[in-house]
Amino acid sequence: MVRPVSLSDARVRAVSEALRPYAWRGLTPEMVSRLALAAVNGHGAADAAPVTRHDVRMGVLVDFLTGCQWRSLTAGAVSRQLVTALDTWHHESRWLEIELRRLLDGDG
Repeated sequence: MVRPVSLSDARVRAVSEALRPYAWRGLTPEMVSRLALAAVNGHGAADAAPVTRHDVRMGVLVDFLTGCQWRSLTAGAVSRQLVTALDTWHHESRWLEIELRRLLDGDG
């Protein structure tokens, strides 16, 4: 199980800073996700461009945002939730890879 990340996590700070210049509560879940992923990729680099719609992580974040009341959260709280969602997805993806490898190798 993945624990929620801390507000002091560099990725959370980067996402929060990336959202602040915008009226982010009025953005679509897709645009918030693109900005968040660019911030995570660049860890706060000012010139980090939003990721493409084809980034596999987009669906993870868009689904997360669609399923919660994110517009009622602060920028810090939504940033923390987005990074936690990414960590959870990454953890589950790695676990799936391990299980598939085990099954393909005939150990299951």
